[in-house]
Amino acid sequence: QTTTSLPVFIDNMVARYHFNKTELSRLFAKTKVRNNILGLMDRPGKGRPWYQYMPRFVNERRVQGGVEFWQENARTLSRAEATYGVPAAIIVAIIGVETIYGTQTGNVPVIDALTTLAFHYPRRADFFRDELENFLLLTREEKMNPLLPKGSYAGAMGIGQFMPSSYRQYAVDFDGDGKRNIWTNVDD
Repeated sequence: QTTTSLPVFIDNMVARYHFNKTELSRLFAKTKVRNNILGLMDRPGKGRPWYQYMPRFVNERRVQGGVEFWQENARTLSRAEATYGVPAAIIVAIIGVETIYGTQTGNVPVIDALTTLAFHYPRRADFFRDELENFLLLTREEKMNPLLPKGSYAGAMGIGQFMPSSYRQYAVDFDGDGKRNIWTNVDD
């Protein structure tokens, strides 16, 4: 496990990706360490059989939400299925499980979550530093202010709750507007 400080991380971003050191330092000065995130990370989930989880995920709210989401996005879902071979039902189910069709995408500034975990959660710091690096690259690529996107306490974003590295690797401009439309919870 590598121990990297924030100043070393900033220097690496400058050397590897030509970020402006002053701008990055100012950006990180605006971030907040979220101690509640550290507490959530230290509470392991309990392994339970499916029948105990099922009522949470298979209920009227999610079924109705899934029907509405599918109807509202039928053409796009059909095109995605034809293009990528992933059945629309699977896409809809993932979005339902992860965010209840975009209604619960998280309210934590992604940069705060990733910075907290990258520099204050030693057990998985390397992973979260990599995700923070990808987040900064992603927001630069998308010309997005990195202080604006909100997500989960672990830095997952959007209706699919993907980490920044997954967005950078897999997200596409599916509607042809010149952007990967990944932001579903951004304060303007």
